Amino acid sequence: IWFKPRFAELDSLTDCLAATMSSYTEISADPEASVDTGPMDDGHEIQVAPMRRWRSGAAIVVMAALLAAVATFALWSGARQLQLHTHLGVRPMSAVEVTPKTHGEVETNDEQMVTQNETKESNGSQVQEEPKAHGESKPQDEPTKTQTESKESNNSEKQKKAKAHSEPKAQSDSGSQGEPQAQSDSKAQSEAKPGPRACTEMPGIRLQNGQGAVDGSGKTADDAKACAERCRQSSDCGQAVYSSGGQGCYLFKHAVKGLEEYKADGKEDGAGDVFSSAVCGSAVEMALSDVDAKKQRAEAVQEEWSKAEKRAQELLKKLQPADKYALLHGVDSGSGFAGYLNPTAGGGNPTAKPLTMNDGPQGFNPYTDPALAGTSTQFPSLLTVAASFSPETSRQYAAAIVEEFVGKGSNVLLGPDLEVTRVASTGRSFETLSGEDPFLGSQLVQPFVQAVQSKGIIATIKHWLDNNQEIGRMTMNVEVSDRAQHEIYMPPFKAAMDAGAGAVMCSYNKIYGQHACENSKLLKKLLREDAGFRGFVMSDWGATHDAVNSATSGLDVEMPGSNGKFMQLPQLVGEGKVQQSTIDTMAGHVLTSMFQAGHFDDRYPGTVLNSVARTDVTSDAHRNVARQAIIDGAVLLKNKGSALPLATKGKKIAMIGRYCNTDIYITPGHVTAGNTGTPFMGQGSGYVPSTKTVTPMEGLQALVKDATSITFSADASAGDGADVAVVCASACDVHEGWDRMNFSLPEAQELVSALRGQSGEKKIVVVGVSPGAVTTEWMDKVDASLLLFMPGEQVGTAVAQMLTGDASPGGRLPITMPPDDWKPIGGYPAGKDHMFLSAQYPGTQPPPHKMYKWGDYLTANFTEGVLVGYRWWDAKDVKPAFPFGHGLTYTEFSFKDFQSDCSGDKIIVTLTIANTGDRDGDAVPQLYVGFPSLKPAVRQLRGFQKTHIPKGGEAPMVFIVTPEDASYYDEAEQKWTSSAEKNEKVTVSIGTSSRDLLWHKTLSCSSGKVVV
Repeated sequence: IWFKPRFAELDSLTDCLAATMSSYTEISADPEASVDTGPMDDGHEIQVAPMRRWRSGAAIVVMAALLAAVATFALWSGARQLQLHTHLGVRPMSAVEVTPKTHGEVETNDEQMVTQNETKESNGSQVQEEPKAHGESKPQDEPTKTQTESKESNNSEKQKKAKAHSEPKAQSDSGSQGEPQAQSDSKAQSEAKPGPRACTEMPGIRLQNGQGAVDGSGKTADDAKACAERCRQSSDCGQAVYSSGGQGCYLFKHAVKGLEEYKADGKEDGAGDVFSSAVCGSAVEMALSDVDAKKQRAEAVQEEWSKAEKRAQELLKKLQPADKYALLHGVDSGSGFAGYLNPTAGGGNPTAKPLTMNDGPQGFNPYTDPALAGTSTQFPSLLTVAASFSPETSRQYAAAIVEEFVGKGSNVLLGPDLEVTRVASTGRSFETLSGEDPFLGSQLVQPFVQAVQSKGIIATIKHWLDNNQEIGRMTMNVEVSDRAQHEIYMPPFKAAMDAGAGAVMCSYNKIYGQHACENSKLLKKLLREDAGFRGFVMSDWGATHDAVNSATSGLDVEMPGSNGKFMQLPQLVGEGKVQQSTIDTMAGHVLTSMFQAGHFDDRYPGTVLNSVARTDVTSDAHRNVARQAIIDGAVLLKNKGSALPLATKGKKIAMIGRYCNTDIYITPGHVTAGNTGTPFMGQGSGYVPSTKTVTPMEGLQALVKDATSITFSADASAGDGADVAVVCASACDVHEGWDRMNFSLPEAQELVSALRGQSGEKKIVVVGVSPGAVTTEWMDKVDASLLLFMPGEQVGTAVAQMLTGDASPGGRLPITMPPDDWKPIGGYPAGKDHMFLSAQYPGTQPPPHKMYKWGDYLTANFTEGVLVGYRWWDAKDVKPAFPFGHGLTYTEFSFKDFQSDCSGDKIIVTLTIANTGDRDGDAVPQLYVGFPSLKPAVRQLRGFQKTHIPKGGEAPMVFIVTPEDASYYDEAEQKWTSSAEKNEKVTVSIGTSSRDLLWHKTLSCSSGKVVV
């Protein structure tokens, strides 16, 4: 009690005692008592401080007195059970933390178990009656689920409480029918065994050595991930440091606090080793640690930018005007690259390497020389990666592409595309890493950018900004609110910048009446001031319209540049229309990006070439990455009666549809020659020509040897008498420069109907290839359906493995699938069979005039604001065919043990997922957040975790909701505002899609306590 005034923020004697113990431990540590060993910067061993320990006899006396006081207080109170819970500030509702309740306030029990059968239902869009969170409309398309309710004893209340943690109860939420059930107390939490362990990995980060060496520290490990896993499996390991030089894995009992000593580029001075670190502990501790680690990684990137800026300014002072102008535009070099910038053209910058720019984000596109087709891998589309819901898939995908860029001699990658899909029919929907959700894109782009920049290649994120349709893209204008910009369209770009992206490409279209590449609000206010970008801005090819306006508004580099507008800059400076300081700023941005990417430090592992290498840079390893990415992003829409995987032994299998057995696509007349795609990849600058495509027919024939027959027909005829018919259909008429005119999957309806008209029973499986959303009028006639998003050359191998069960589809929908007969555009009102009015998409303009053609003065008003993608479907209460995030597996999962707590101003949600099926599989729990100021949106994705769970296994899951996750952009104040600042409660929901929500909880952690 005497300590109480010193810890006024604590509200119980137990909290006081816990804090006192922690404080006394700090001041009584003896750093000189003993030593342990750890790695030096060069991999050798050094001595480090030991773990702290008690050594003062006085301390023992003080603690004994305090413990006696606690015991006396406990006996005197008679009813309060004292718990010490120093779990990184996590404060569960327990006996010691009884908060006085105001009239009508109740406590709720978070625990329930939900069994999800992901293989039974055809479309995952049917909802069981579920208690609704306050102010939330009842979802209409959640999957059927069962709840195991605890059998309450009729004995004393104490007996009921004792059972609370062993027998799950059905959740009852604020605003639901009936009163929520009372919170249960139990000693189970304090007496439970230590929870599951996890690690926060920090690639490229060199932490200080921890305290107390773990047995086996210093032994070699294959890589940083293996080193982290070794620490995770050791119950007394809190930190791992991995050195690539000697493959040393150094393990410590206690992790250091903070990142006082690190090298953000992963290299220690003078050694050349690449270091990585990991901090390990309980799953909740690591989830909280990961939040801090992400902020620290972003801070480390900013420090690298600061160093690069300093070096750039030092070099800039030495350059002559001609050297500076050479940095601001490309040249026609005949190199074979999409773009070429020669920084040595002025003669005074001899150590700078050329910027050899190339498309694209889906593989190296040698489209300037058709003879090079097949010398680089045709990877699956970025939308496939989005569908994977896997940051690790994104990292591996980017790393493989980067290796091929190095082999071709390119050091600037023109990608990734990050546009959030506003219009589902847009021609480049298959090229975006974001799908229809900014949070999804933000989580996937960071490992992509890190993999690119780590090899000395500048990642160019595009297209900034509001480049959300192809119709009229060169001349159209966009009007969009500041809130929609900050909440929907900017976040993936901001995340890429935080990861170190070195360049931004501005788009063709106008925004607020000004072309994007000469728009000061876009390039200075939103990009530099609000998003904090520190690299250089390049134009899209031919997107520079006026040299003065572009240079003074924030454009740094004009591409392709030869005979372009920026060739006038020397004259314009001489005339005083452009200031020399502006030229210095522009050139400084380019040099800063070059320094930040290591262009002056030989980070690039190959040779930057003056022309594209003609060598074949493909490999089996890259093809395996492409194949696995297809599998990770393949979405199982329906699997009636476990039709998949197929039992092939002794079966007659018919492959139906021309795209089962060919990769040839006949280019329509309205498509520009040379922009040809295939049935498995869209057209345009993101297309990579390939000579190595494996068709589904070829893939199945190579893998299946026990079938009676595998036959093919372009029509349905081969299906007559077959046991299984696999229909291949592709919506491949998709290309840069024009949008799709409808959402149908060509030939699917006709082929499926013809097969069902044949005699005999057969399984029908549709393998659809799509650039984005499609309608599924044929779904009720098929047994199973797989959807692939422009999968690329390894489609056949991947499809065969998934059909037979050698691999399981792991994707979830990154876009919402519309209902039958849905249209890209329609009349008034919107919502019946279309989303947009013509004023919203494609836009309206005055009648065509003899002086201009249709589209020249087109304006699209984004009046839907933040209601993009599933946000629109939820807010309008329109039922889609399949919701965002939906995807089945070949096994079954149960979700149970839901809990929610506070750690300061953060919300912690924990649950357990059990694989109750008979196959291994990937679960992808998703966390959605809603609060009053988010309106008109109902909820938004703020967490997902893709976890592989073996059959019979379980996986603990932890989600952390930060104040930033429950914030909105206040247009009136021109700033982000959190729900806590407005004293608003937050509804967190866990589900398997945006509609299939299995659990809700409405609470507030603004005061560090759970307030229901």
